[in-house]
Amino acid sequence: MAQNIQEAPNTMVNRALWAALLAAAIVAPLVLPEGKLNVLVLTVLFVYLCVAWNIVGGFAGQFCLGHSLFLAAGAYTSTLLQIHLGISPWLGMFVGGFLAAAIGVAIAWLSFRYTLPPLAFALVTLSLSMLGFLAVSSIDFLGASRGLQVPTRGDAWMYHFAGDLPYYYAVLIQAVLAITLTLWLYHHKIGLYFRSLRDNERAALAIGIPVLRYKMLALAISGFLTALAGTFYAQYLMYVEPHTFVGLTIVIEIILFTVVGGTGTRWGPVLGPLLLVPLGEFLRANLGGRIEGLHLFIYGVLLVAVIRFLPGGLSALFARLATRFSSQFKS
Repeated sequence: MAQNIQEAPNTMVNRALWAALLAAAIVAPLVLPEGKLNVLVLTVLFVYLCVAWNIVGGFAGQFCLGHSLFLAAGAYTSTLLQIHLGISPWLGMFVGGFLAAAIGVAIAWLSFRYTLPPLAFALVTLSLSMLGFLAVSSIDFLGASRGLQVPTRGDAWMYHFAGDLPYYYAVLIQAVLAITLTLWLYHHKIGLYFRSLRDNERAALAIGIPVLRYKMLALAISGFLTALAGTFYAQYLMYVEPHTFVGLTIVIEIILFTVVGGTGTRWGPVLGPLLLVPLGEFLRANLGGRIEGLHLFIYGVLLVAVIRFLPGGLSALFARLATRFSSQFKS
């Protein structure tokens, strides 16, 4: 029922929301001081990551805990190509993206050819993520636990900018393209097949949908997009190390933000990070020194509240408000 409610808003309201969010995102950095732009960069980055995860975890309903592998594939591949071959990260990011897509296909094939249940798939991806962390932390070529320093070339071709503003618009363009792709997928036959896997896999198989193929496709698309974010994050931080890129923390945050926003919806992966990332940064900046981990406690409380009172997430709440506003406007 909640799923039907949150997908009900009038198309005009959806377009108005999209236009308002895009306009606000374009104007926001122009009215904020330079020192606050890092929060905007992180917010839009997590919007992008949540949108990418939602393709496989929301649309296709396959609860994946291994997206740190894809993030690391993009970050480490583009950085190593830049260090050893002088290849621009603008090119290396696509090499990392295709590598992540191949990893996603391999994981999906190994997991789903034996029709593993959703919980088993989650545990498999969690185990692979932990193995990836141990491997990256031990291989000297990958920098081991000390990480890799991203070369500073001082020009845009090598993905290096002065100040946060160009990085912000770079990740904003990526996020807009990812959201546009998911909106297209949602209404395309591929998206319908994805959602049929989520809603009733046996029924989808009975009507002739190649279940394994579309599960592999969902994980490949999600992994490819996540790897592109890995390259951006590496260039933004100018440093690549296991805890940030292959650790479990970032995966938990991606999933938590998406669940609070509304898993499997079009706007949930956008709304969740827009609320929680600035909130977390505010709590860390103002109370982090006095109450360690307060932002994580607040995240947990919000998650429990959403599960209890808004099973469809913030997207369901906005859908109800939009429906009510639309009905009043028509009357």
